[in-house]
Amino acid sequence: MLDIARKAGEIALRDFRPGFRTRAQVTSKEGGSPVTSADHAVDAYLHSALPAVAPLAYHSEEQPEFWHKQDRARDDMPHAAFVVDPIDGTRNFVEGGDAWCIVIGVLAKGHPAAGVVYMPARRETFSAFRGGGAFHNGIRLAGQPAATTPLRATGPRPMVEWLGLRLDQQLVQTAPVPALAHRMLKPLTGYADLALANAGGHDWDIVASASILSEAGAALITVEGTPPVYRLDGGGHPRLIAGSQALCKKIGASLLTDTV
Repeated sequence: MLDIARKAGEIALRDFRPGFRTRAQVTSKEGGSPVTSADHAVDAYLHSALPAVAPLAYHSEEQPEFWHKQDRARDDMPHAAFVVDPIDGTRNFVEGGDAWCIVIGVLAKGHPAAGVVYMPARRETFSAFRGGGAFHNGIRLAGQPAATTPLRATGPRPMVEWLGLRLDQQLVQTAPVPALAHRMLKPLTGYADLALANAGGHDWDIVASASILSEAGAALITVEGTPPVYRLDGGGHPRLIAGSQALCKKIGASLLTDTV
């Protein structure tokens, strides 16, 4: 999957202009979020290339016609699927930023099993597979950076403030990371102790990152203090928190004491 993610990055970079607006054609989806011809080109490549890795179902942000529908039985979900966001952080890509990423996850029996998150403009890669460890730019992630005092969090300011109040401690906000899959991995590099996401994230945003976090000894939880539930239906998740297992366990226990 690493080679495929890098090739997908090469395709996206054809239309990327660092610091300037993309060369790609930009249109709006229903709801107003942007989508570009580069998103579609990367999606087409991934859809054709990933079956060579394994003959799994394909679940992509850009192919809603194949989403598992909410009114279908839970046991009708694919046994295993590639869960893909061709370009996560499309607005950042359009504007010439460097935080956007190619996201390829594998969901097996409802649980994240592997993932690659590749930032082509930074030449930065996170990857993992179940039981095989997690890697950052090819170097195994061993242990978590020590938590700081006060804790640092990256994410929407209202959520940072809300969580600080719930935990009864100050949280220092670090600069935002616009691509959700990328943001949730920031605790692994010491950029922040916690990464936060508003409600509305989708399976394609977090399956890969959840796999990488787990293999690195970290965790991804909802504000209910529980792991996300993946349905492949295109629906949104509750607010999310990523961090070390110790921090997430402590935060989860605190959040469960009251109704969120």
